[in-house]
Amino acid sequence: MALQHLPAPIRERLLIEIYQQAHDLDWEFLSNTEKTNQYRRWIEDPKVGGVLLSYGPEKDARVWIKDVPMKEYARAQEGIGNYVRYAVKRFQGPAEIVRAAFGSGWALKPDSVGEKPNHCYAIAEGTIRYVCWGRPGTFRDLVWAALNESIDSVERPAIVITTRNGETLPTAERARQERLALRCGADLRYLHREMIPNPDYLGVAGGSAGNSQPTLVD
Repeated sequence: MALQHLPAPIRERLLIEIYQQAHDLDWEFLSNTEKTNQYRRWIEDPKVGGVLLSYGPEKDARVWIKDVPMKEYARAQEGIGNYVRYAVKRFQGPAEIVRAAFGSGWALKPDSVGEKPNHCYAIAEGTIRYVCWGRPGTFRDLVWAALNESIDSVERPAIVITTRNGETLPTAERARQERLALRCGADLRYLHREMIPNPDYLGVAGGSAGNSQPTLVD
């Protein structure tokens, strides 16, 4: 049986296990070398590779781990996509980005969330505005997306740079980002976020949203 046709209960168990391990490892802070080593460990892990190898060869198992759960991991942490329920913790979702970009009077426009880069539209009293967001390393893509939007829309787009515990942004880099955003006609905001226990989590230790609040940096 091909790996893309894994039985649903097996697939779900694998997704829960891999996401739990990725959470324990702080996956997004691992180097590329550390991530490569972890893919090898997953193949050697009886609870992951031991299961996958029953359904296909090792090369297919490695590709499945990369292209199915881990390709979606960052999006799941953002509260976006079909894999959100497997993430142990996540951010509060696009609605918090909208509030950071435009204020509490704005709401997320339904069915407007997209990716590459993460973006959505916000609405207030009939006005619709675009916002894209990402970590500091994605700034070039965010500027390009906002610039394209500013050409096609009469409303000023916004960029939100997100950070979390363990991440800092040098003053010089921030100053340059502000100048670039001004040049391309976009509002720029900085949002320090904390992850919350995922209220939709499927794993045994699923939790509730808790009281963590994002910090908006002016």
